Amino acid sequence: MMNKYCFFLLLMFLVCGKTFSQINERARPVLSGSAQAVSTEAISTKDLLPPSGEFKIYNPKNRSSNIVVPGKGYPKTMDAAWQKDAGKIPNKKPILTFGAATSGSTPTDPTGAVGPNHYVNAWNSAFAIYDKQGNLLLPPADLKSIGGNFADEDLGDPIVFYDSFADRFLITQFSDSPNSLLVAVSKGPDPVNDGWYTYRFATGTFPDYPKFFVWGDGYYVTTNQDPDEIRAPDDQDDGLNEVVYVLERDKMLQGEEAQHLGFPLPGIRVNGFYSPAGFFAVGEELPPVGNSPIIYYQDDAWLGVNEDHLKMWLVNVDWKDPLNSTIEESQTLGPSEGVTPFHSVFDGGSFQNLSQPGNSPDVDALQGAVMYPTAFRQFPTHNSVVFNFVVDVDPSVVEHAGIRWYELRQDATGQPWTVYQEGTYAPDNSDRWCGSIGIDKNGNIGLGFTILDDNPTNPIYPSLRYTGRYADDPLGKMTLQEETIVEGVAPDPSNRYGDYSHLSIDPVDQETFWFIGEHFGAGSRLNTVGVFKIAPEFSNDVGIVDIVAPENGTLGNNEQVTVTIRNFGSNPQSNFQVSFSVDGGTEVTETFTGTIAATDQVNFTFSTRVDLSEIGENYEFLASTNLAGDEDPENDTYTEIIKNLPPNDVGVTVIHSPETGENLGQEEVIVTVENFGGEPQSSFPVAYSVNNGDLVTETINETLGVGEELSYKFQSLVDLSAPEKYLIYATTLLEEDSNKENDDTEKIVANLNCIPEGSDCSFGDGIFDFYLQDIVNENIFCTNGYHDFIGLSTRLDRTQGTFQVGVSSRFSGNRFSLWIDFNDNAFFDRNELLISSALIPTADEVHVFEFRIPENAPLGEHLMRVRAGDTDYGGDLNDPCDVMDYGNTMDYSVVIVSDIEESALEDSKLTISSFDGEIFDVNFTTGYQQSLWVTVHDLLGQKLVENKIEKGLRGYEYTLDMSYAATGVYLVRVGTRNEGRVKRIIVR
Repeated sequence: MMNKYCFFLLLMFLVCGKTFSQINERARPVLSGSAQAVSTEAISTKDLLPPSGEFKIYNPKNRSSNIVVPGKGYPKTMDAAWQKDAGKIPNKKPILTFGAATSGSTPTDPTGAVGPNHYVNAWNSAFAIYDKQGNLLLPPADLKSIGGNFADEDLGDPIVFYDSFADRFLITQFSDSPNSLLVAVSKGPDPVNDGWYTYRFATGTFPDYPKFFVWGDGYYVTTNQDPDEIRAPDDQDDGLNEVVYVLERDKMLQGEEAQHLGFPLPGIRVNGFYSPAGFFAVGEELPPVGNSPIIYYQDDAWLGVNEDHLKMWLVNVDWKDPLNSTIEESQTLGPSEGVTPFHSVFDGGSFQNLSQPGNSPDVDALQGAVMYPTAFRQFPTHNSVVFNFVVDVDPSVVEHAGIRWYELRQDATGQPWTVYQEGTYAPDNSDRWCGSIGIDKNGNIGLGFTILDDNPTNPIYPSLRYTGRYADDPLGKMTLQEETIVEGVAPDPSNRYGDYSHLSIDPVDQETFWFIGEHFGAGSRLNTVGVFKIAPEFSNDVGIVDIVAPENGTLGNNEQVTVTIRNFGSNPQSNFQVSFSVDGGTEVTETFTGTIAATDQVNFTFSTRVDLSEIGENYEFLASTNLAGDEDPENDTYTEIIKNLPPNDVGVTVIHSPETGENLGQEEVIVTVENFGGEPQSSFPVAYSVNNGDLVTETINETLGVGEELSYKFQSLVDLSAPEKYLIYATTLLEEDSNKENDDTEKIVANLNCIPEGSDCSFGDGIFDFYLQDIVNENIFCTNGYHDFIGLSTRLDRTQGTFQVGVSSRFSGNRFSLWIDFNDNAFFDRNELLISSALIPTADEVHVFEFRIPENAPLGEHLMRVRAGDTDYGGDLNDPCDVMDYGNTMDYSVVIVSDIEESALEDSKLTISSFDGEIFDVNFTTGYQQSLWVTVHDLLGQKLVENKIEKGLRGYEYTLDMSYAATGVYLVRVGTRNEGRVKRIIVR
């Protein structure tokens, strides 16, 4: 049964706490209840129900993304914790891989946990059980097959986990009939033959995106719910929303009636989809009762967050007196505590983010979620927890997903947590996300993840890989080479991905990681399990992992050779042979006489020196160890190309700023300069020019090392205030530079505005009369070449297909083009050009042109741009933002309708007001009742904001904060996914 309560005094306590205290807000439970166990027999004795073959989208995210303030937040450019280079230490191949689920539904929600003898896997609304060799013991079955409280329940979002301290498996899902968390606890370590206790824990609100964690006094659950919602007093479920639940673990393990509590998350700053995390205990010893941590990250790009930080709470449960239980803010770890600023926002908070090869949908980066699980382990000298979430490694350029990961440490139970190490893993141009991270008994860290690359010459479909690091490796780096679990062979057919992956650790050796994630085959979503180990497999195993010297540079005829030797084994090693050769020549062999401890590495310098004096030559080094009785010779050898570089060779490789944009003015010029040569360089000149004009020359005074690059910002600004295109050229001017061909680069930048004022229509060029359905616009007066007629609108029935538009000009030989912005991104894409350069042969006559509306054109209101001009002169008619020498441009509105499909927003009205040109009040009135979406695009087509909004007393309202955004024109859209209304705003 459930006892839901929210006392007046408790409510006042919470509200007052929020009003008067900015730190250590505290709350008591807002939900309490209990559940009886329903026992079921062993699954091996049951008639199993097959998994549903129905194709459907499972559990759409119940809430929108966090409210993003355009232009707000740091970093503005590269992530300072970014690991750009892949690890060099050889990684082990997977011990085992095997295919798990195959599903047509999206997403698959892959989850799995390893026990002493089994691997239990679940997805969507089904599960299966394997032995530890990957053999299927229990074929895929619907979650209903568990029986008890799971009977007739398969809504999904399952999590499977193994409680190593009790030797039990647990399978979970949520329910909306009524709102509940369903939990099945195995009666013993054998999930096939031991039977289950099943529980239904009633929740006040729907427990979206539940994640389960093991702690000393309970099973903790975090969910995606509005933490601050206070329901109306007459609501039978009145009270604050629960975000964190605690289930009475001890009673559940015995199959007895078990209590549960629901807590809000005091002091959290979120306003959309989010997934905080508890700490999932692994290891030999259960954590002490109490002080169970909850953690979530806060991004300063979000509304109400001033700086990036990690926020922590502590939950203390009193099962004897549940009302005495508390959740309290405990710590904030920000930049001053070692958290490097991060940017976790993609596409303004949209769930369509990462580009796939070809024309496949952009997939969800899973922003807003601390990925599952958050592994906690106790060591003799400290406690550790590891976790990860996705970030954009450089928000100033094209989105690039990387994995921000952390190890926090605690000197002893009850002590504060500190940032021991952090990193952002993105070692090349591919996207990496949907990570799951763990830590073994030695302190080694394993990270499984998904990789994706839309590069047409080397595409990578969503694939599963892993990396890791040894406990004593340099901090903040994944030092192991990546290994592949499975290469994807097809794109994700939907924008939904995941929604998670799952890494668990073998309770037998506390060293072997089991990872499961999602990839794609022909017409199917697939789950694959990969098993890998970072800890030493062998007693005797050494190898070369790096050539430290020589390095690329200007080399001579007497170079020293230094290599790094790693002991991969568990025994210390000494007195073994080490050798190297150059370009396949004579092998040089010497003896390492020191001692290398287990899993340690040392540098070894050969006494023999080599001649590498030929400038421009690439030398291939091969170094290896020869340990007697080495049990893994595959990792003995390391090869690397060493280049003898000319001493003087620098160049500009990238022009970062200025960039194409709106309302440009006096802009900074920022470039990257790289040293391609073999000697460090300093006090050398660098220059830029605009439109082949005079060079602006300045001096770089800092030292640029061999192979290094630096960012240089010129003191002189460049004037790009005129709305046109500019050729920016930048170069180094180093004396005696050996290769002038790599000195310079150039870039075309446009001051778009995309309101192309400035075309001359005084001779009669351009559109004089315009007719389209209900739009009749005659005798259009010549002004500055641009006309805003967005207030003039007509309806176009897409089932009609073809339409006629009438146009006249007062100058013969002009040409005419027309666009409709179907995707409402404020940018007229090439595929939205419906009439291209149609000839207006004579003056002062109406000429009729036809265009066709696609059958799948989105319903609702869209911008339409038309322009005409003399194409024998300057300006590109079919560039909708370009200023023509002669002609004009004008914008109208069209409403796409369908006589065979009813419009949901037929009588809607969008109004936007602002007193200061920075904060905009958006109001949308309609008879529609369901959730709508508000989006904001700049005139480059970049999505800056996407958020879900609900209907209130005055319709749909949204406060749009553009105070951090650049001045200029933006397009606001409100509507469903299929139709909407649009308006322009001007940020001043």
